[in-house]
Formats: sequence, structure tokens, C-alpha cells
Amino acid sequence: MTLQSYFGNEHIKTSKYDSVSTDEEIIELKNDMGDNVAVASKKKDEKKKHKNKKIIDPVKCTEESITLLMNNLTQFGAILFYSWFCENRPVFEHSEKHYSRDIFWFITLIYLAFALTTMKSNPKDTSLLNREQTEEWKGWMQFLFLMYHYFHASEVYNSIRVYISCYVWMTGFGNFSFFYIKRDFGAVRFWQMMWRLNFLVFWLIMIHGNTFILYYINPLHTFYFLMVFVTMWIGSSCNHDKYPVRWKVLCLALIIFLIWDVPGVFKFVWVFLPRNETIGAKFGVLHEWHFRSGLDHYSALFGMAFALNYPLAQAWLKSTEEMPWKRQWYLKSIVLSIVAIGLALWVNEIFLLPKLRYNEHHAYTFWIPLLGYIFIRNCSETLRGYHLDLLTRMGKITLETYLMQHHIWLTSNAKTLLVIIPGSPLCNFFVVSMIYLFLSNRLFRLTVGLRAMLVPNDLSTAGQLFFTMCTTLATFYGIAKVLNVLGGEIFLVIIVTIMLGVVGFILVRKVIDDGTVQGVRSPYIMFTGFIALVVCVGLALEVYLKNPPMPAPDPQGGIAQSIRLGGMVIFVYAVIVFTMDNYV
Repeated sequence: MTLQSYFGNEHIKTSKYDSVSTDEEIIELKNDMGDNVAVASKKKDEKKKHKNKKIIDPVKCTEESITLLMNNLTQFGAILFYSWFCENRPVFEHSEKHYSRDIFWFITLIYLAFALTTMKSNPKDTSLLNREQTEEWKGWMQFLFLMYHYFHASEVYNSIRVYISCYVWMTGFGNFSFFYIKRDFGAVRFWQMMWRLNFLVFWLIMIHGNTFILYYINPLHTFYFLMVFVTMWIGSSCNHDKYPVRWKVLCLALIIFLIWDVPGVFKFVWVFLPRNETIGAKFGVLHEWHFRSGLDHYSALFGMAFALNYPLAQAWLKSTEEMPWKRQWYLKSIVLSIVAIGLALWVNEIFLLPKLRYNEHHAYTFWIPLLGYIFIRNCSETLRGYHLDLLTRMGKITLETYLMQHHIWLTSNAKTLLVIIPGSPLCNFFVVSMIYLFLSNRLFRLTVGLRAMLVPNDLSTAGQLFFTMCTTLATFYGIAKVLNVLGGEIFLVIIVTIMLGVVGFILVRKVIDDGTVQGVRSPYIMFTGFIALVVCVGLALEVYLKNPPMPAPDPQGGIAQSIRLGGMVIFVYAVIVFTMDNYV
């Protein structure tokens, strides 16, 4: 059995407009991204099966395409503005976190009990670590991770560390599998993955004046994706040879050992990282990155090794389950007993240690509960054929729920709680959570849909759109900088915005009427909608509103102020073009 025989049917399924992302691939977006999308099926016999499943076309010089693009960008920007509003203009003062073990576990058990009512079968794929199962795995871990943050449940800290390692393990496992099978090391694939990992966090950093290290999960996944990418790209021609690919993984293990386990090497390699206190890194980025990456420096590597030997595990399961029932469970019981003994020793000797002492052992022992869970969850074909749909859905939006918890569920960069219903903490928890989950789901679909529109698989088109994005952002940053130098008076911003809106409307109408324009001008004009990404209108308001009730993080100099000031120009400009394009 090979990796291709497993992943070829499930994990490596792609559409013509999208490459696989190891975290998720939801291209079948139904009607969520708007009405003007292309139906995925081409064959008549597939149309009935996929009649309600639609995919997003790359952006084109048509009224429908531009309108859809601007509509989705405006939704994206509106959610970002809401996050700014929750942080800086809350209706009610943010509250402190309070931990109650009884409430924590009561909510957790209620959620898991409800998840049991959403059980679904998946008889078509009962393979080891099938897609629904891994999403379910991410889903229940994410729920407990979020509960840990909301209630500041420090007593479950050690469990959370294991969950984070499992996420990083999946990064190594999924990306190694993709590159092993698809052999796609192209610029488009790379750009698509960077978009998925960092598109949302980029705008959160711009809007809230934060640092990348504050959202530490993103640097972790980005770095370990790059690690897998480079490892598989170097000498890619020998990736399918039995021993050379294993030597590559072994060399990577040696490099990781030297950097993280030999004193002094880490600081030498990462010498360029700042050491002064900043947002999200009290003792400097170098110290914070050493702490975060050090806890998981073997996690992705172990995921790569598991993916490399995945066919052996799948073959063992298959051969075992072809045996008579008694013989099958005799063998499984032996393995299960070994797993149980290993877990018991790990819990007694490692897991129950205090936080700081546990961290010393975590990077070298996290694999024990991970392998234990994988075996228990996959020990039966029946178990592999079922999943809890609620947890699976939660698992698909883990990136968005992680990022947005900082600002629209929690606040003050996850240090306080957002309050909508004062005096009723449980009712407030329910309402805030519903809004938070809804917006996280929308952001997930918007991010993936915009990637399909703006980062198509065609290298030439993707390159033009990338150039257009950079040019557009640079242009409006320049406008914001000029306005900032001139003082940024509100009437000046309004005049410039109206002028840009009128010019943009005329140009967009011309593109639509002509159908096409030669050169880079065409995607540039189409991208008048892209500027709505910066719906930093919330940031711009901060410039004009005095004495904010809740001070935002200290902006980092003139660049942040320019971006904030330009936010008003960009947002109003996008709204004018969008409105005139639809109603004039």
C-alpha cells in the first residue's frame, strides 16, 4: 500500500481553481460566497450529485465577478471593523476572567453530549486518520483550547500543551503527505498556503497594531510548513526512493537537535529576532519564539515520520481486520494493553507534573498520548466509519476561531472578556459565543473563497493578481501617508475619498463595458474592490475620536497611523464604488 492509495481519493481531491491545503479545503461553498459562482460539475451525471455545491471562479473583468469580489471583501472588512469596535469602543466595559471548575466542565460536557447527537457515518472511507476523523480531532481539541482561554483554566494547561503539539504534528503529517503525492513545489501552491495561514492574521496585525508573535499559532504553523516544504523540495527527485527520503528526514532531525537542544545555537541562528519587550512578548520576540517553538520542535518532524510510514500502519490494520474476529481482537488487545501501560506511565510520571517541570519533558513525550489516541480512535473499522459532525465543523474553522478569540470573544488581546449582557455571565457567554462562531465561520469561507478568486492555479494570472495587490496597497498607503503629512483633517479625507470613488466607478464601468483591458491595468482596475480589505475604518476612527474609553495597543509610529488614516479613504471608496456599481 502507498500514500497515493490513501490520500489520492480523499486528501488530494482538488478542483481546477484550488490546491489542497493541509488544514482544510472547502471549495464547495454552496451559496455562501454569493450568487455569481460557477457550478463545479462538468458532466451531466455529476450535475445532480453536485447541484447544490458551487465553487468560486477566479476574478474576471465582468460585472458579476467584480461585484462578488467587492461584496466578499466588504464582508471581510466589516468583520474586521467589528473586532476593532469590540476592542476599542465596547458598549460595556470588558470584564475579568473567573474560573469555576464546575461551570467549565458543565459547559464542556453539554457541548460533547450535543455533539453525540450529530454522529454521522462515513462508510465510503474507513481508512486510518480519514478526513472527517482528523477534522473531528481538531474540533474537540479546539473547543477545550478555547474554553481554557475563556475561563483561564490553568489546571488543564498540560492538556492544552498536548493539543497544540497535535496541531503541529498534523502540519508535518499533512504537508509531507501532500508533497509526497502531488510533487507540487510551485510558487502558486506556496502562495496559496501562505494566504491560508496568514491572510487573516496580517489584517488583524494592521488593524490592532499587534505583533505576529502575539498570535503564536500562526508563526508555528508557518515555520513548520516552511520546514516541511524545504525538506521535500531539496532533492525532490529522490522523495520516492526508499532510503534517500528517510535520510533527509534523519538529517532534518539532526538539524533540529542542534538548534534547539544544544545550548547557544538557537540564539545564534535566530540572532535577528528582537530582544526588547513588545506586544505578545514580554521578554522579547527571541525569548517568546524560543519558548513556543521549543515546546514543539519535534512535533512536525514526528508527523513527517508518521506520514512516511503511514502505509505500514494502514497495511497492518487491513491485514489484521481480515483475520477471524477472535484472532483480530487478540492482536489488537495486545497492542491496546501496551498503549494503556504507556499512557498510564506517562500520566503518572509526566502529565501530573507542575506546569514548568512538565514543559521540560513535553517536547520529548507528547507523542505518547498522541499515538495512544490515534490507536484507540482507529482500532475498529466501525469507529473509523463514524464521526461527530459538530466537532468536524468546528475543526474546519480552527484557524479563524483561534485568531478571532483575541478580539470578539475575549478582548484586550485575550486578557479580558467581551461583555454584551452585563450582570449575566452565562447568558453573555452564550450570546458572545454565538456571534463569535458565526463570524469565524464566515471568515473561513471568505478567506478560502477570496483565495480561489485571487490566487488561481494559473501561474501567469496569479502573478498578475499578486502584482496588482501589492501595487494597490502601496498606492493607498502612499495616499494615507500624504494625508498624514497634511494633518489628516476629516474634510480632506472625505474629499479625497469622494474623488477616488467617482474615478473608480468610471474606470470599473469602462472595464465592464469594454470587456477587457490590455496589460496590468485590467487587474488593477478590477482590484478597486480589493481595497475594502483594509476596512480599517475602525482604525481610521481612532484617529478622529478623542479620549477612547478603552485604550488600544500603542500604535507603532507613523506607519500604523498612516494605515489607519488610509483606512477611512479605502473603506469609503470601496463603499462608493460598490454602491454605484449596483444601484446607479
